Amino acid sequence: MTDSLNSTMALPPVTPACDPKYSYFWENVKYMLQAGYMIPPALLYSRILYVIWRKNRKIYSQHQFFVIYSMDSVVGLLLLLLDIFITRFFVYVPQLCTTASQFFQSHPSFMNIYYPLLSYLHCAQPLIQIFLSLNRMSSVVWPVDHNKVWKKNLPFIFFFILLTPFLFIWNTIISQKVVVFYFGGFFMIGLKAVEWADISLFLFSVRSVAVMITVTSTVIMFLRMSKMKKRLKSSERILCLACVIHSICFMIPSFFEALALFNEEYGKSWINFLIQPFAWDVLNVGSPLIMIFVSGQLRNHVFDVSIGCLKKKKDPRRVTVQTLTVSFSSNH
Repeated sequence: MTDSLNSTMALPPVTPACDPKYSYFWENVKYMLQAGYMIPPALLYSRILYVIWRKNRKIYSQHQFFVIYSMDSVVGLLLLLLDIFITRFFVYVPQLCTTASQFFQSHPSFMNIYYPLLSYLHCAQPLIQIFLSLNRMSSVVWPVDHNKVWKKNLPFIFFFILLTPFLFIWNTIISQKVVVFYFGGFFMIGLKAVEWADISLFLFSVRSVAVMITVTSTVIMFLRMSKMKKRLKSSERILCLACVIHSICFMIPSFFEALALFNEEYGKSWINFLIQPFAWDVLNVGSPLIMIFVSGQLRNHVFDVSIGCLKKKKDPRRVTVQTLTVSFSSNH
């Protein structure tokens, strides 16, 4: 589920307790199907982070795009893990509804961590998207000084992404958290302690800014790339393509979130609560697949083999020395 379930403005049809009419079997099948396509990207995120920050750190730490993308990978991984083990698990495993809901209501400290964390991650995502787009734009606008400037400002970017979400999610931290029964299971949301501080409006504002910056920087990037032609490095061109596809994946769920916010009838309809989780899956599931598909270098490091190359490359550090013996014979 997504933050469409995290707003008191538009809730789906709910029941006051666990609904026993839902089939355990079919609800579990729904969960397993969704978990089935979320687990591989979660593993891929983990592998990408291992490659960037441990296995090939010397390579990727010099390229600020991958450093910023690693932040996006952490957010995407955590969102998938929350979906797999908490959010969708308790919606589609109705046999645990009564026991689990009573446990969370009796131990609110869990909800006090879960709900603000979910809101924090959804807020951090568009901020990271902004810097990914600006990074790619600057790589074609200022190709010479681009990496030097980003490396210098990376600490600021890191702390900006880390701390800024708290300006938007503070109401979710201080608000009372409750269990809402939905389908055969339940999910957890927060009641607004401060009425005007609506997390959905805050997130919409952040995403709107992210979309505007993404579109603008992408247009500038393509215009500049069309003039540079062969002068742009192939690796930079590939990352620009990856960023564009990633941006499209980001804008898809943002569009449906905006539609639900401004169209009250759609926002309260079952169609919204059916589509929205899968719209966010486009981003969270698609992001690592896009990077692996587009970036041959990252793909090679993640899987330890180049696609289409079955033979292991020779180690360039190993030198083979052959000794040639020549015999001379002299006639006396």
